[in-house]
Amino acid sequence: MRILVTGSTGFVGHSLMKHLLELNAYDIGVLTRSPQKVLSSFPNSNLTIISTGEDMLYDIIRFDPHIVLHLAAYFTGKSDDCAITQLIDSNILLPTRILEALRHTGCKMFVNIGTFTEFVYGGGEYLANNLYSATKSALRPIIAYYRHQCHWKWINVIIYSPYGRRNPSNKKVIDYLIDAIDSKYPIPFSKGEQKLDFIHVDDIARFFVCLLQRAHCIKDNFVEFHLGSGESHSIREVAEIIESLIDRKLNVKWGELPYREGEAMVTVAPIAKSIALLDWRPIISIEKGIEILLNDIKEYK
Repeated sequence: MRILVTGSTGFVGHSLMKHLLELNAYDIGVLTRSPQKVLSSFPNSNLTIISTGEDMLYDIIRFDPHIVLHLAAYFTGKSDDCAITQLIDSNILLPTRILEALRHTGCKMFVNIGTFTEFVYGGGEYLANNLYSATKSALRPIIAYYRHQCHWKWINVIIYSPYGRRNPSNKKVIDYLIDAIDSKYPIPFSKGEQKLDFIHVDDIARFFVCLLQRAHCIKDNFVEFHLGSGESHSIREVAEIIESLIDRKLNVKWGELPYREGEAMVTVAPIAKSIALLDWRPIISIEKGIEILLNDIKEYK
């Protein structure tokens, strides 16, 4: 089976690639803006590397993937001119070019990732809380158009709050809490009452492996999975877990930052569908996940 992966060197993609390469069960193609980064991230790996340059469409057609895992995305909380250009280019233009190329292949399944902040008020209603989330929602009708034209399956995966490995280029809330361990000055936070569904990146990688292994079991042309742990923890709770593991207080100033407008205060992923269709469930607790993260960071020091 030929699998095309975008975002292979990103936070989720890097962890997934390690799992896929260990399985050695697939012919893997990687679509990337930086071939050299892929080579350095996965040395001595038998990968087909496709650049996002002028020949991208032709190279995708020549690789002829059976399944595409579209994990690439550009994230920023900003909405200035530069951010707008990058968000549209990465989150709408690039995937549309990929989808157009897939019209001329034997692709059977397109897997796209979204974010829980597309549904900031819950209830399944789209209401993005930032421009990044809005671009993820804006791609949906484009995917639906190509699905109708090409008759492949569309799997949409809504990822909740990932964490669990060293992530210097795109820090999440837990990464900032880790920064507060040795920070000389107090790091400002909100009151920390937000209860988020934190899911370890290795559990996310396992989900995608399960999806590949059980793709034949999915009969519907469109399926959406909400990918989280199925439980939530407040940011203050997570801080206390870190403090218990390191046996000292974090240098944090709670209540210094206001909550963002439209901020989701409680998020829990409904994971019953993942259990029923894929026989997947998270196996890494928040305590174990933070311990893995702390050890992962130590290895780089």
